[in-house]
Amino acid sequence: MSGNRAERRAAARTPSLANRYGTRKQRRALGPAAVGVIVLLGGLLLVGQDAYLFIRFGVSILAVITAVFVWQSRQWAWLPVPLVVAVLWNPILPFAFAGQPFRLGHLVAAVALLATGAFARYTPRD
Repeated sequence: MSGNRAERRAAARTPSLANRYGTRKQRRALGPAAVGVIVLLGGLLLVGQDAYLFIRFGVSILAVITAVFVWQSRQWAWLPVPLVVAVLWNPILPFAFAGQPFRLGHLVAAVALLATGAFARYTPRD
């Protein structure tokens, strides 16, 4: 037997490393949630200006992407958070929020999105 065939047979007999240690939980929603937090905190500087429309688009799109990942992870308790953020920062039918409470809403939404991305874990199935 050649060395290659022997190695293939030995590899077929031993379990793969992916299954050896079990499936690892993934935080797929953390990436878009973290970028959404960056956009929300950067948007604090543009509240009330014309360029704030781009912040609304960015936040709402990233919140919907986060909601899709939370849906796929089947963590239903975390699903309302990105959906509410997507509706409140909706650029198509915007709410006329202004002032200090709206700026505080940016911080609350940033913390809520980050918590959603961190705690909504996805377990891959084999």
